[in-house]
Amino acid sequence: MKIGVLGWDYGEMDPDAPCLVEAGRERGHEMALFTLEELAYTPGAKGGLNIEVGGHDAESFDAIISRAKLYGDDWQDRVERLTLLSKVPGLRLFDPAEVWVRGYSKFLTAQKLAEAGLPTPPVRSAVTLAEVETAWKEWGATIVKPSFGYRGVDVERVTDFPTQTAVVEELLARYGTLVCQPYYPTQYGEYRITVAGEVTPINMLKLPAAGSWRCKTLEGASFEYFEAPPELQELAVRAARVMGITLAGLDILPTEDGYIILEVNPIPGFLNIFGPERHQQTLHGVFDWVEKQVSQP
Repeated sequence: MKIGVLGWDYGEMDPDAPCLVEAGRERGHEMALFTLEELAYTPGAKGGLNIEVGGHDAESFDAIISRAKLYGDDWQDRVERLTLLSKVPGLRLFDPAEVWVRGYSKFLTAQKLAEAGLPTPPVRSAVTLAEVETAWKEWGATIVKPSFGYRGVDVERVTDFPTQTAVVEELLARYGTLVCQPYYPTQYGEYRITVAGEVTPINMLKLPAAGSWRCKTLEGASFEYFEAPPELQELAVRAARVMGITLAGLDILPTEDGYIILEVNPIPGFLNIFGPERHQQTLHGVFDWVEKQVSQP
């Protein structure tokens, strides 16, 4: 098959895109690497647009695996580009624009998972201080964050609303709409399960730094590999399939009432974090899934 990899870049920020290209070549596929900026449009023979990517006619590919970035100041242009690529006749895109937008959106993620009967936190929207206060009065400690975002940016915990109004006002001014969710204790850590097609090669336990509630490695949280029990792996794979994401990083919190799915991230990175064997299992898990889907009528 002819398979493209739509990378974040050529390896500086996304070293896994070139690795996917190499894994595909090892499996006998004709591979190409390009970025979202390399999409070009020319007049189509029957009107409309002909789409080229990296100098190739997009229709010449059997499949494209996307690791493209959608957020940033130019997000409208990037979403438009991926949407146009998603509509190319005969091309299987893993994953199309609607899937990526759903993964970035906290509201769409919560709705999709809840519709499938999967465990997610209760959610409220807030566009005013009063609406955040309503959530805090209902739940006590409350998480507030942007409705559309990535990497845990601007996620705050409101434990005493009257003394934290300035923080909330700043977030409202910056984003307009916030997601409110009840805070669940994190002292026992948070699981990150990476799903590649139908397998989960990379499973880690993240533990917050002393005195912190955030299970974010960039803010001092520690992490270690652990053998995820079958029910946790099955939950993660099911959630990834419900969301339609081929390669997903799921943040799942253990609570007294069972697992809670916090995030289903469409661009998990650091795929080689636990060594070359699990890295290769992840890459080939993606290709196992892509080949299976393309071969189906």
